[in-house]
Amino acid sequence: MGLNLKKKLNLNSYQWWRNHRRFVTLAAFLAIFAFYVRSPSANDFNVRDTCGKLNSFQITGEKALKKLKLSKLSKYDSRSLANYYCEGYFGLE
Repeated sequence: MGLNLKKKLNLNSYQWWRNHRRFVTLAAFLAIFAFYVRSPSANDFNVRDTCGKLNSFQITGEKALKKLKLSKLSKYDSRSLANYYCEGYFGLE
């Protein structure tokens, strides 16, 4: 039973790899390149989304610190610390 399944699905032959290796290799490199290109834009979107929600009072300062991966300081409350980060990220004063 197991041997017939391998033969039917063509899992145990070198011929499939020889015929499809260019396609599989190209697809793997394209997937890695897409992840490499998308990572900075995904991070930028996350920061912009979090700062927008913070300024429109949709999330609290603690949630913003967690999403922005910032540590809490004893001198500042969490909302003002997240606002300082957002202002610095966008280049505002």
